[in-house]
Amino acid sequence: MKLEKFYSLVNIIIILMLVIMPRVAESRISSSTKHLDRYLNLKFREKKLKPSPQTQDEVFLRRVYLDLTGKIPTTDEILAFKNEGKNKRTQKISELLNSDAYLDYWSGVWTNWLIGQEQNNQTDVQEGLQTWVRAQFANNTPYDEFVSRLITATGDTRQNGASYYIRRYNASPVDLTAHISRLFLGLPMHCVQCHDHKTEAWYQEDYYNMAAFLTNVKSKGIYQNDVNGNRRIVGYDIVDEHEGSISIPGESKNSQPILLDGTKYNGPQKKKREVLAKWITDKKNPYFSQAIVNRVWTQLMGKGFVEPLDGFGEENPPSHPKLLNWLAEDFRIHGYDMNYLMKTILNTDAYQRSSQTNKNNKNDEDFYSHAYLKPLTAKQFFNSMLQATGFERQQKRRNRGRLESMKRDYMRRFLYLLDNGEMEEIEAFNGTVPQALMMINGPLVNDSADHDERGSYLSYILKKKRTVADRVSEIYLTVLSRRPTTKEIRYFDRYIQKSLYRNKNLAYEDLYWSLLNSAEFSLNH
Repeated sequence: MKLEKFYSLVNIIIILMLVIMPRVAESRISSSTKHLDRYLNLKFREKKLKPSPQTQDEVFLRRVYLDLTGKIPTTDEILAFKNEGKNKRTQKISELLNSDAYLDYWSGVWTNWLIGQEQNNQTDVQEGLQTWVRAQFANNTPYDEFVSRLITATGDTRQNGASYYIRRYNASPVDLTAHISRLFLGLPMHCVQCHDHKTEAWYQEDYYNMAAFLTNVKSKGIYQNDVNGNRRIVGYDIVDEHEGSISIPGESKNSQPILLDGTKYNGPQKKKREVLAKWITDKKNPYFSQAIVNRVWTQLMGKGFVEPLDGFGEENPPSHPKLLNWLAEDFRIHGYDMNYLMKTILNTDAYQRSSQTNKNNKNDEDFYSHAYLKPLTAKQFFNSMLQATGFERQQKRRNRGRLESMKRDYMRRFLYLLDNGEMEEIEAFNGTVPQALMMINGPLVNDSADHDERGSYLSYILKKKRTVADRVSEIYLTVLSRRPTTKEIRYFDRYIQKSLYRNKNLAYEDLYWSLLNSAEFSLNH
């Protein structure tokens, strides 16, 4: 009996811990969020700025879906959110951060940051690294460990996806140094690859001394014979060899492995990458935490503390150094937890403000008194277009089993039309002419905006709704994630009455098409 009581008491304690612990974590996040808002509120008073109010629920939902899942919400998700309780925004943020859609989108964002867009004949590199990144996000791997695993990655790329990062740069010490310093430290070290920096305290010698930590890594092809007996590469083996050297172009003297803080390394050659990774991710290295905090802040808020993202330096100080330092330290104290950082920012008044300005703050470009308009990235635009057109619903009826491959094919064509020569880090969708032509004439949009097309969203809406107001409302909700204003409904009502179409349903096609091509659709506001 005593033993049963003991186990019963243990169970009660465990249950209490499970109930209390999430609340403690949520409280810490709330405290950090409030601190961030307090800082900005003090700036408003100091600068005599009147901040914009909190944005409407529909706008918030669209914004957070775009930022966390890379696409607009469905009409069902919009309507469900409307009926949720008091803390629905905080709950929605947590829900999305725990969703597969978040893992899919942000693993893609990070893969783009790490290796750029898909290169010719490197589909395996893109997909292999993204699969690995997704697994790290699913486990909420601390950011310092995440970076360390990338820099020190070894082995068969098919077994260790992190090795694809090294493979992407062909294990080149020069290219890896440029990318590592830019992404993980926010430093424009690529400038000193060819010459000393004109304004910063970085020299060409510093660059090649850092590159000397990466001279041992090699990328070796793994070959197998196919069914026809032809020898082909099936993967790559990333290894650390005993020897490797590099020197400044035009000089005969080999560069020595010396960290940017002046620390010289004299240990085993095979341990050089580990030493570099440890120094980069060290809690005493201010650039490490600040660079990622600035990058995530920029991604979510539309404007960074330091711009460009790899522009940290004495000649380019942060717009809010105290806030950046505090946020970076808070991130470090909480174990480099990326979900924690995201929640801290997303729950702020600053993130949830309206983009509509007032007379007082219309010229504010530095203090976040209103939300800054963000053009959709190419992938956000593409994925939102698929969502708004009901592409998945339509193609599931026609091509079962081929949906994902079709989406990838469309995405490749879509990005190709952006005409970005390097196909790296494509950001804003700028509405290029060929892309607009694809939208106007392409089957992706035409099929969805065809009232006669079986399975199309428009056909579904016209059958589901009977009145002009209900139909217009559903189309606006589907495409722009909001209800139309009374003025917009009246305008379309007049348009449909005055149109020369014999089949008035064609007027709804015009509305659907015009909303898809509107500036409002292509902006995160």
